Amino acid sequence: MIPIHPHRLRLMLLNLAAASVAVSAASAPVADVSSLQSAAEQAVRREIPRGDGQVIVHAQDLDPRLRLAECDRPLSAAIAGDGQARAHTTVTVRCDGTVHWTVYLSVTIDSEFSVLVANRSLARDAELAAADFDLMPRRLPGLTTDYVTKPSMLSGQRLRQTIASGQALSLEAITPSNLIHRGQQVTLIAGAGGFQVRMSAVALSDGRLADRIRVQNLSSQRVVEGIVRSDNVVEVPL
Repeated sequence: MIPIHPHRLRLMLLNLAAASVAVSAASAPVADVSSLQSAAEQAVRREIPRGDGQVIVHAQDLDPRLRLAECDRPLSAAIAGDGQARAHTTVTVRCDGTVHWTVYLSVTIDSEFSVLVANRSLARDAELAAADFDLMPRRLPGLTTDYVTKPSMLSGQRLRQTIASGQALSLEAITPSNLIHRGQQVTLIAGAGGFQVRMSAVALSDGRLADRIRVQNLSSQRVVEGIVRSDNVVEVPL
């Protein structure tokens, strides 16, 4: 028998151990990637409020070559960040069993429902009216709560951006209308301690409820800043 140097023997034993681990890993059960996708989709569905339309949730396709040890406990999945379901959402899927791993999946949300669609091009700052829209079925990214679905929702609203004919109206595209318009004659109120003075003034800019705008006193010609309280009243705090 040929003697083996102790250092060489240790290397041989380490190589045998590594080979044993590799064989064990290769033969270990592998997680089904479709189970990760299902867990991610379910996590998003749990956060979607019930609506009138049909919601389509789809998790990204994972590389079939992905090899993760099979989890011996139910997968844990949750929306990353603030936990809100959006058109494009990232979901964390984890295994917290005897093995531990974490995967991030992108999940998209689409909805099929009836939404207000512009029947002509509308400019930014346009005051909205039901006659400018048609209620039409569409498949759109996100949820029904992201869009204007009833003509009554147009009341007191204007566009914050231009929209084209045939474009669905999103809630992001609208903002409260101006109650007071530049050049409009208004009542200017100033007072303190129960004493109040009313004066006629002219608005020097547009303003929504609670906005601060500049107005000019028609008697003194003095320009002051006041707070919009209604469609014809501006208050000057003292």
